Amino acid sequence: MTYTIDPQMLAVAIVALLLGLLIGLGVRAPLKRKAAVLQERNDGLSRERDAALADRERLALEVKARDAQIRPLADEVDKLRRDFARAQKAALTGDAAATPEDDRRIDPLNLRHLKGVGTKFADKLAAAGITRIDQIAGWSGADVAVMDAQMGDFAGRIAGDRLVEQAVLLTSGRYTEYETLFGKLGLA
Repeated sequence: MTYTIDPQMLAVAIVALLLGLLIGLGVRAPLKRKAAVLQERNDGLSRERDAALADRERLALEVKARDAQIRPLADEVDKLRRDFARAQKAALTGDAAATPEDDRRIDPLNLRHLKGVGTKFADKLAAAGITRIDQIAGWSGADVAVMDAQMGDFAGRIAGDRLVEQAVLLTSGRYTEYETLFGKLGLA
């Protein structure tokens, strides 16, 4: 048996092959350009993300440095206020050993002194057994996670409103630092 090649079929096959190559190249070139543009955009976004992360780290260090500067100053302001109140009371009563009455003292049983804790949130905390600010001040990260799981609609608010940090400042009497970070002391 012998095979013969039909010249007309061969011509059709070559034309079909050339058309397939041309169509393939025509489709591939724009896709290749688009892939290159997308890769360039991705690289640009990666550079922006890296710059933003570096800025965030730099700002976090700056905030820590500012907090470290604020703390001793706030403690000094609190001390000066206590001394001034003591001196005023002594001048009014004539008693040199008078103890000051700090008008910024808080009720440790009123959770609403914490910024972000309203009546409903305070009720939710009370239902979980939290009735005093000093209880919150003693929480660890694990305690926050456990309590947060019990908060229902208020989930995420403990960390979001920085309740532990607020409670630590209030229970240690660092009112000026509290007011610097969280605003005027008073009921929410």
